[in-house]
Amino acid sequence: MALAGLMAAPVAAQDRMAGPEQPGETWADIRDAIFAEDAVIEPAGEAISLDLPYRAHDAAAVPTRLRIDPGPDRQVVRLTLIVDENPAPVAATFELSPAMGPVVELSTRLRVNAYSNVRAVAELDDGSLIQSARYVKASGGCSAPASSDPVAAEATLGRMKMRLFEAQQGADPHRLDAQVMIRHPNNSGFQLDQVTQLYVPARFVDRIAIYQGDDLLLKMEGGISLSEDPSLRFRFTPSGEGPLRVEAGDTDGADFDGLFPLDHAF
Repeated sequence: MALAGLMAAPVAAQDRMAGPEQPGETWADIRDAIFAEDAVIEPAGEAISLDLPYRAHDAAAVPTRLRIDPGPDRQVVRLTLIVDENPAPVAATFELSPAMGPVVELSTRLRVNAYSNVRAVAELDDGSLIQSARYVKASGGCSAPASSDPVAAEATLGRMKMRLFEAQQGADPHRLDAQVMIRHPNNSGFQLDQVTQLYVPARFVDRIAIYQGDDLLLKMEGGISLSEDPSLRFRFTPSGEGPLRVEAGDTDGADFDGLFPLDHAF
């Protein structure tokens, strides 16, 4: 029995949470390129919870979950997700409305191309910047081939789906938990065509805006570090002023949209 207990004790590496930020030189260059020269980015401490797996099952679709609680009388207005060692480190930048707060809960899937710090930088309504980072062991996410056949992917390009989730025990009953998914290969430009052995040209979803009625909930600018078939799961305070409306587009100029009634959620 003692031996059985010892055998069961270790947790599989892929099931553990990512470790603390590791020292690296890349972040200094990224920081200077993205943020103002005199910007002060403070450690978030417990204000940001950033959860990723320690070792991802799939480096091309690493689940990433965020919870940001900036404290009383402060609101998150902008969020930047960064994968330090990716060829294009900025995965996504979000503009967030007050309906997303005061506690922001957001999740998506990222490509991780090499062992890397993944970080979330939040800008608050008082102009301050806070950040949290976790170290993830994954590689090859940006060059991994798409999971779907190119012809099939083209046939469903931009198709959208929305899911509403049951409120968890203890959750605020006045908020909704929604997920928006968009069918798109999100080609990174680093993937090889398995037939021609040529690089597949980059084409990815670079903008998503989600509204309730005419009121903006969130707006995202995305890059190649978002996974194939981009997914955003988020909690928000519904206004009751109409359905969720999603407007999106990609780098080839294609536009996609979807309309999702929320009547059954109230």
